[in-house]
Amino acid sequence: MKIGRTPRSRLQQIAIWLDRLSLSLPIPWKVLPLDPSAPAPVVIGATGGSGTRVMAEVLRKAGWFLGNRVHPDNEDSVPIGWFLTKWLKRLKDFPNVDSHTVAGANRDFERMLYLHRRGISSPVARWGWKNPRSLWLIPFLVHRFPELKFIHMIRDARDMMLSENIYFLRQNGHWLLGPDWWRNPEAAQLELWRISNKRAVEFAQQYLKGRYHMVRYEDLCRKPAETVSAVMTFLGSPNTDIGLVIEGICDRGNIGRWRLDKTGKVVDLTLGARADLQRFGYET
Repeated sequence: MKIGRTPRSRLQQIAIWLDRLSLSLPIPWKVLPLDPSAPAPVVIGATGGSGTRVMAEVLRKAGWFLGNRVHPDNEDSVPIGWFLTKWLKRLKDFPNVDSHTVAGANRDFERMLYLHRRGISSPVARWGWKNPRSLWLIPFLVHRFPELKFIHMIRDARDMMLSENIYFLRQNGHWLLGPDWWRNPEAAQLELWRISNKRAVEFAQQYLKGRYHMVRYEDLCRKPAETVSAVMTFLGSPNTDIGLVIEGICDRGNIGRWRLDKTGKVVDLTLGARADLQRFGYET
């Protein structure tokens, strides 16, 4: 299963830009409420670059509807992505957010859910979405869907420090880490990894409990059958044909690349960073 990026033509770039822009229009102005018989969604979130695309492909093959309106590069839901871009900063501290902000966010969220679910085979079909940034708004999402199930993808922070996927950092680093984050992008990536994953785990352990499941990217690639079997059991589908849904998943040689780095980009880890790595099962 390839997770590399294919270059886009200029026409494709324009089409993606126009699609995002169209979501800013209040169309439809009013949407029907979600069918009460619809199951709660499954949400895949992570620090960007942690393998969410691979997990999304697994769920699609297993029969989950993850939207037809997705970004061609990463399978992110475009409507949900639009919502996160607009509201993430203002909802980060939910529920400690003013009522006016929450009301506006709720209106937008219901419209994006409606657009995201277009094309679903049945109101009661299994569904969800993939967007790494969902990790930051778990409290808001759980408030809307109390029975939501969350799959938290995580990857070794030392490999993340070498990742070229710094979109989230470019868009949000200034208010999360301060205006000087760009002076040391690798250290900023590490700090972002620590903040995002710790807050997600701490909330999940207190409020989600059995509706939260963590998957390490390394385990998914090296032990796909065992790892995906656990995911399917978590989602209530233990009889899924595992061989079918894991086809193509393998270690592409990018795991543990920090050990081979000769550039010095992997900064010395503090005791706190080492403790966080160990918390998620990584040896230091």
